[in-house]
Amino acid sequence: MKKYIYIILIYMTSLITSSCSDWFDVTAPSEIRKDDHFSSVTGFQQSLIGCYIGMTDDALYGTNLSWFATEIMAHQFNPYVNSTNIGLAYWLQSFNYTNTYTTPTVEEIWEKAYNVIVNVNDELANIEEKKEILDDLNYHIIKGELLAIRAYIHFDLLRLYGYGNWSQRDTELDEKRTIPYATEVSKDPAPQYSGAETIKLLLNDLNEAAALLKDYDPITKTKAASFYQEYNEEGFFNERTLRMNYYAVKALQARVYLWRGKNEDIVNALSAANEIITALENNIAINEMYTYCNFLTPETVNKSCTSMSRENIFGLNVSDVASRIVNYIKPYYLDSENTPMYLLTTDAMSLYENSATDIRLTTLMEPNTNAQNTGYTPLKVYQSDLANDYKNKISMIRIPEIYYIAAECYVKQNNPNLSLALNCLNTVREKRGLYTPLEDLDAEQILVEIQKEYHKEFLSEGVMFYYYKRTGTKTIPNYTEDMGDAQYVLPYPEFEIQSGRVQ
Repeated sequence: MKKYIYIILIYMTSLITSSCSDWFDVTAPSEIRKDDHFSSVTGFQQSLIGCYIGMTDDALYGTNLSWFATEIMAHQFNPYVNSTNIGLAYWLQSFNYTNTYTTPTVEEIWEKAYNVIVNVNDELANIEEKKEILDDLNYHIIKGELLAIRAYIHFDLLRLYGYGNWSQRDTELDEKRTIPYATEVSKDPAPQYSGAETIKLLLNDLNEAAALLKDYDPITKTKAASFYQEYNEEGFFNERTLRMNYYAVKALQARVYLWRGKNEDIVNALSAANEIITALENNIAINEMYTYCNFLTPETVNKSCTSMSRENIFGLNVSDVASRIVNYIKPYYLDSENTPMYLLTTDAMSLYENSATDIRLTTLMEPNTNAQNTGYTPLKVYQSDLANDYKNKISMIRIPEIYYIAAECYVKQNNPNLSLALNCLNTVREKRGLYTPLEDLDAEQILVEIQKEYHKEFLSEGVMFYYYKRTGTKTIPNYTEDMGDAQYVLPYPEFEIQSGRVQ
């Protein structure tokens, strides 16, 4: 760990001059003097944006933890049949995490994630040391977002390198050590904690972030838009759905509670999800200061908005997505190509139950007739036909997931409410063009439908691997062995094991 986790990379962003999107139009990091950088409000703002830019690295959410590696590991697409020219994807789908193709990726995910966390912790230390530099608004927003980023990344490290199905594994949760949770920059390695302790640290960060953001985040409309005018000449407080806003924090709380899955967690996950649902139903996420956030529908979705980024509760602006996906997301691939990610026509029709109205098939997938091996390519990250305001957007948390979380909680709470669970599912299904509601299902049948909805909804978003792992799913598509820890748990990097880490 000492080799990597304590390398400080401060990302410098250019000063904005017109629109808030300029805050995200920088791709290359450069080192700057820390004492100079944290001497102004702008320096703190730039460092925060630098943390988001760090998250867009290919090792993290620019590629591996969004549309590529976690999707391959979930067997979302037609399997690769040999390793020629596609070594990494082939071995990831085989869950071989320790060969010359996969080991560098497994280690780089860890390294880059902790590098971002170090940047976060460095700024958090400075924000307290130099609190007098910041006005009340910037202090609350910047610190709240930093804590939320720290929780978001640690949670995904836990979901990748820790155990799953915790609701059935109290021993591992309470006793087994898991990932280091780094809360400060130090020459000493961050301590490892048990699963229960790690969840507590995650929730501590998220609870503090929510408290900081609730009365200051423009997205909550607690304060009038006029309050922000004197602070927002350069647009720093715009486009809140490209940042860890208050509702993104609540969504991450729901994810964390559901991951642990105890009875009281179900109650808390449902509460967090319902706060977001209430806000959406009250159109609270419509304001000139941030991106419109609400359901897209069959009437509003077309080939120019297939990224679905208008549904993002939290997303990232990732530079030049087109060049990252060029070998993999290709609607009109040829028989001679062996890298494209697609579903066979039979698999696509089975997944979407031969629906002629489900926009997830009819609009968000593209049939390919150029190859004999015909199939459907997902278009969420495909860039060619997207309108400019949809380009280069990667979804991190999207509205349908909140309804699925609520539905699952209604089924699993001590006094199940199956009617409300079905209402949540039917709300999403109607927005996708499925107008015949699900009715008269028992609890197990509803859970089956929830899994089907996750699978239909989140192609190319890196969600399904975590769903399978959280629920202890034994059988996944296009894989003949039972899934277990060997498939679900990425190994710690060798340099961590050598430094005394225990997995």
